Amino acid sequence: MKPSEISEIMRKIGGGPIHGRGQNFLLDEKVTAMMAEAARITADSRVLEIGPGLGILTGELLRRGAEVVAVELDRRFANFVAEKFAGQKLRVETGDIHEFSNRRIASLFAAPGEAYSVVANLPYSVTTAVLEKFMFEEPKPTSVTVMVQREVADRILAKPGDMSSLAVMVQALGEPRRVINVPADSFFPAPKVNSTVIHIRVKNPTELAAFFGGLSSEIFFRVVRAAFAAKRQQLRNSLSSLSRDKKLLEISLIEAKINPHARPEELTLGQWVSLTLALGKPLKNF
Repeated sequence: MKPSEISEIMRKIGGGPIHGRGQNFLLDEKVTAMMAEAARITADSRVLEIGPGLGILTGELLRRGAEVVAVELDRRFANFVAEKFAGQKLRVETGDIHEFSNRRIASLFAAPGEAYSVVANLPYSVTTAVLEKFMFEEPKPTSVTVMVQREVADRILAKPGDMSSLAVMVQALGEPRRVINVPADSFFPAPKVNSTVIHIRVKNPTELAAFFGGLSSEIFFRVVRAAFAAKRQQLRNSLSSLSRDKKLLEISLIEAKINPHARPEELTLGQWVSLTLALGKPLKNF
């Protein structure tokens, strides 16, 4: 799709892109093909697309035979995409994705209850909230393939030494990988930042049970969030919101074989599990 084509479509449907909604339209169809390939989209696939915009990704998903449910906040685009692909395996819903429960989303497909995946060019402002929704809320998708700000992708894919709470969440609940970096000039209008497509295979219940080893995921992420709330501090200090007894915290850290002077970004996933197990014993408020 060319900028001139986008401008003409926008003129016809009324108005321009709404800046606050991150409406930057992808021009490069090679990128949408790589997204669909990474998500392994076939004629048997059921796909949720968030924010289809003018339908460049929608078209690729439909060409591969997938059944697509698209949720679009902007009524102009919802109507445009519904008309453009009328008669195909597409259902368009107008609204905010955060107002759709995962159960409701799953019910919108022709065969409710079967597995689905998420493929989307996300507005950067909602990336973290969308990932949290689909990594935690049931029924979960089998995978999430999304375009995000490159800086966010780097945070998600970080290794111990440069971890964040987002990285711990995604890597604990899924297997993320980088698909392709996308420069700003691949969009119209061009955003001020570069982008990256990431693919996250969401772990199944058996894998999650093995990872957490009987540990409550709620408690695990409570510890992670507490630590990263003061990420520049040493763990013995950043975990103080869980207990005022610093000696108790140090004992728990030592029991988990973690240096009390370490900072949250240094820990491996396995160390987060060990730390949560150690903290869960003495802290009564758990």
